[in-house]
Amino acid sequence: MLNSQTSDESYVARKRDAVRLLFILDRAGERAGRDAPDDAIKVIKAEMRVQAIDFWIRNPDYLAFELLDQYEQSGKSDDALLEQAEQVMEGDEPELRRLGMLRYLFGAYEALDDAMATLSLSGLALLRRDYREGGIAKTFFYLTETGQSTANQLAANDALRWYAERADLVARVAGKRNGSTLKNRQYKIAEYNNARHGRIIQPIHREVRARLAKVRDRS
Repeated sequence: MLNSQTSDESYVARKRDAVRLLFILDRAGERAGRDAPDDAIKVIKAEMRVQAIDFWIRNPDYLAFELLDQYEQSGKSDDALLEQAEQVMEGDEPELRRLGMLRYLFGAYEALDDAMATLSLSGLALLRRDYREGGIAKTFFYLTETGQSTANQLAANDALRWYAERADLVARVAGKRNGSTLKNRQYKIAEYNNARHGRIIQPIHREVRARLAKVRDRS
């Protein structure tokens, strides 16, 4: 169960989530504009985009599915996309690296407040929100210069390198597309779209492996 963690497990989870978010901001963030806070060098301007990118990192099988879609959209001419999908699905990675996410009104979601608080307290990232009557209009996730330097240092750590490399791959897969577009891509998969509100979105390991097998057979 998601809420059955011990205090030690919860601490480790918070640190892991903070590291993953740091790499997301570093790899998928765009250059911060003139109106950015002091020391901010990159920004992701919508929480929906952060959540969509995080979902692909936490669910390798869904990432591989998107890579296969892009491979087919390329007319099956970009072999690098196929190779990346195969690498993502190698061995036990989809099972070992999977961190399930709950389905809510706007798709996969997990609160980012604790992870951002951890980064903010260390001066690695900043959170800013625009408000309008009735609630939050927009959320801005900023990476600081110190945050980028820390991300580079952590990427050299053997235990954390996977997160850096995966965030880099997902950032390339996501491109410049906004959060709504990325979520729509994920909604096209039945297990994601049909997940009940408040329930874990189920894995698609078997479907993706079967799809990879068909692609190999045709080549």
